Amino acid sequence: MRYVVHGGDVISSRNYLASLKKKYKSTLYLDGEKLGVAGIEEAIRNRPLFSDRILTVVENYPAQEKIPSVDTSYDFIFWWSKTLREVPRAEKVIHFKDQSVFGVFRFADSIGQKQIKPTLLLLSKLLEEKVPPEKIIGVLTRQLKMIAQILDGEVDKVSTSQFVQKKLIGQAKHWDLKSTQEGLAFIFRTDIKIKKGQAKKEIALTDLAYYLCK
Repeated sequence: MRYVVHGGDVISSRNYLASLKKKYKSTLYLDGEKLGVAGIEEAIRNRPLFSDRILTVVENYPAQEKIPSVDTSYDFIFWWSKTLREVPRAEKVIHFKDQSVFGVFRFADSIGQKQIKPTLLLLSKLLEEKVPPEKIIGVLTRQLKMIAQILDGEVDKVSTSQFVQKKLIGQAKHWDLKSTQEGLAFIFRTDIKIKKGQAKKEIALTDLAYYLCK
């Protein structure tokens, strides 16, 4: 079975992949940009024995208008981090539309979950949209402070929304109080560097993303 998963909402699409992976013994990732069309097609032809127990994820396949045919007993996901203009035919197509208005908050949620790939993709979009660095810094600071409150047992002080509480409780599992304090300190230093012109915002924010997701 072939899945096509595309769209700018990379957090939701990555979470969808994570839920599918749980149904398989293992997952094989193929980088379409590095392998190219010929490399991907060769990998498909040379699948190992018993590979029906493996989920194969092909990321950013170059020939977006048409994906390779596969044995129907095998499961392949062709994944793109953007909305495709021409969607290839597949047994299942899922579109995760870009929620750009919420982009900076999705970026903060991705940091909270320590998911580096979607974090970098979302940061790239924020920079393309010329979102001010101070807004990104402000939302990240708020996010880490809320996670620290969750770790301190102050769930009710974070939000009255059960949805927000549940989301932050899930993110807090990736942190402890020491890492939130260190993260807030790194955010502060990054803010100073950008404001004083000691580092380009693109480099400083990328370094910040890597640090917080480690």
